[in-house]
Amino acid sequence: MHRLTISTALSAAVATALIAGPAMAATSHDNQPPSPGTANGDKSTSCRADWTAAAILDTDILAHHPDLVNPADITLNADGTVNKIATGSNNGYTSKISTNFNTETYKAPGMFEANHWIAGSTQNWRFPVATKNKLVAGTTITVDLPDDMADTKFIGKLETRAGLNAYMQAWGPREAEYTWNDGDFTATLTDAAKNIWTITLNKGLDANTGTIFQFTGTFPEGAESSTASAKLVGTQFPADGQVCGDLPTPETPKLTPCQVTTVDRTVWSPYSRDINERSKYSGSWGSEEPKWGEANADGWFTSRGEAKVGDSRTLRLYGATHKDITNATLTIKAVQGLKFDASTINTISNPGAGALQGNGFTNTVEGLGDIKVSEDGKTITVTIAHMPANSSFSFNINGTLTGETLEGSPILAPIVLHNWLTGTDSECTVPTEEPSTPAPSDSPTPEATTPAPAPSATPSGNLARTGADTPMLAGAAIMAGLAGLGALALRRRQR
Repeated sequence: MHRLTISTALSAAVATALIAGPAMAATSHDNQPPSPGTANGDKSTSCRADWTAAAILDTDILAHHPDLVNPADITLNADGTVNKIATGSNNGYTSKISTNFNTETYKAPGMFEANHWIAGSTQNWRFPVATKNKLVAGTTITVDLPDDMADTKFIGKLETRAGLNAYMQAWGPREAEYTWNDGDFTATLTDAAKNIWTITLNKGLDANTGTIFQFTGTFPEGAESSTASAKLVGTQFPADGQVCGDLPTPETPKLTPCQVTTVDRTVWSPYSRDINERSKYSGSWGSEEPKWGEANADGWFTSRGEAKVGDSRTLRLYGATHKDITNATLTIKAVQGLKFDASTINTISNPGAGALQGNGFTNTVEGLGDIKVSEDGKTITVTIAHMPANSSFSFNINGTLTGETLEGSPILAPIVLHNWLTGTDSECTVPTEEPSTPAPSDSPTPEATTPAPAPSATPSGNLARTGADTPMLAGAAIMAGLAGLGALALRRRQR
């Protein structure tokens, strides 16, 4: 907001002129830091704008809100006294989007302010909004004006002598970064009791453009201050091809003894000229194991704009290893945003092209198989008989955008590839399994018992003669003897 040099009592003519802005403006103070109490109103994420602009319009801002005053923006009257109305118009910003918050790591996504001033009995609230990134059609700005601001009127087009663009760019270098156009607005009073309005940007805003709208109403007699705020919410195309949305992570393949694998991911925003992210792990996703190889991609796109379904992208896919591995397989799976065109495979390089050789992957692979693309264009597999240590290969292929979008947004989701290089480590030896000793039983050891005598393997002398057991023969002889004696006695009685 630039300085004002108006007095408390303004004529109706001057008040009318101020609908389009202050009558007299001093040099822009764009490079000055915000007042101590001014907050950065940017709460955006990569693909969603969330901006807040708010201010206090006070008749004596120095007395009531000194923390919202920038000393350089104190306006004096001709007699050296403070012009309270003008000073209140130049200060009192509680939140804004501004390059004044820029640091080495943060850059404001645009400009959004709640300009404010008093003209006689009229209070004015003007909202310039400009963006570095395209805001989609349907972006809304919810404006909460003072409840006691009577006769509120919405002004969607500011009348200026030289035209809006020249008028706004003359404010200073910050505003000159944008091309300013009359807005295509729909203004709706959504809460009359609280004087809340919803402004819809019917056509959105292109990157590096801005627009402006304004409200006027009466300032209550005897009042000292009014407060207003505006919140802009809408989908924005990512700045510099930033990645938006959640990213799926690759799974770890099941391995046999001595097999090794990389678990890698490639991420490429459809709005970026080059790959945004290459994540590389060994063994499993997020592993801290030493990296011995990689399966990933390079990519390039000759122009950048509003990407759409069917657009083509060129990729260089590659596998590289510092280990000596055999029976290797390179697998590249497009899980989001892209499908491969098998007819465009070209520029097969062994060793690989690009930065691979400079990174030490200078040896050639042996037994490079055919590059196979699945029928749905989602998966590429290549088998390699032998990849010596420090070897690599690569090939080019085109892909087409499949058009997945972020939830509730027209923004195309990023291209996501999951990649694996799997093979047998030549230095690995599968250990031989040794026979295991049974673990001791937990049950108590039974007490020793005396076993029954086993029959002799060698027959006794009697058994050798008779073939029967000795006690049995003795019994039979006795019985035979007794029978003989009985028979002899019987014969004697008979004689």
